[in-house]
Amino acid sequence: FQMKFLLLSLLLVGISLAEEVKVEQGCRYKGNVYKNAETWSEKDAFKMKCIVEQNGSWRTEVTGCMTPSGLEVPVNSTKEENGMDWICESGAEGSIALKQKRNKMADCVGGHKNGEKWVDSSFEFECGEGGVQKFLGCVTPAGVKIADGEIKEIDGNKLECKMHANGTVALGALPKEKDAECVGKDGEKHPHGSTWVENVMFEYKCEDFGAKTIKGCIVKEQGLQIPINETREAGNTVFHCEVKDGSYRFYTSNKGEKM
Repeated sequence: FQMKFLLLSLLLVGISLAEEVKVEQGCRYKGNVYKNAETWSEKDAFKMKCIVEQNGSWRTEVTGCMTPSGLEVPVNSTKEENGMDWICESGAEGSIALKQKRNKMADCVGGHKNGEKWVDSSFEFECGEGGVQKFLGCVTPAGVKIADGEIKEIDGNKLECKMHANGTVALGALPKEKDAECVGKDGEKHPHGSTWVENVMFEYKCEDFGAKTIKGCIVKEQGLQIPINETREAGNTVFHCEVKDGSYRFYTSNKGEKM
């Protein structure tokens, strides 16, 4: 009887030991055991998966990348988030990398929508592909548009709109030739050295470099030419031609009348 009890005790001990060394099938990764098909995040950068084969062998693989916000991007695919394209791609020797680039339809800095055009300090811009700000050209105070690299003549001045190599943009007037023509009222052009009349009685002359200067007043009925800030008389009438506060005036008074 004593011998049978001893044998039974050994048998029970054997069963207990067998249970202690029984190993659960799964993937062992950094001290953790993961079941077949179980996934987890690694360093908040990659999505991992446990794969257990029928023969008991196991392996882990990267199934995707994680964006800083936690968005999962499967390997060799792209996902859009807040105007950015996040790309999780596999490289040589099984390496996995997460890359980012602006989405084609991304907005530009400053809140301008993709495809939107706007004017800032006489310069026109457009929000282009990938949220890249594109310079289109210049806009004069009168609303005339001049494309990037274009030279346009406006009111007798040749204006150039240009983006320089360093990225700065500028709208400037090109130097005139000494014998350049002048531009009069309503855009009418006058040759260098010529004179003409505007507003019935004010006479102008085209000086060097296209400078339009006023000579005085004309009274055709009396055949009078009156220089600026001078007077001429005809009968009892005094004709005045003057400049005051930047504006030109022509008026008449009676001889002997105090002004």
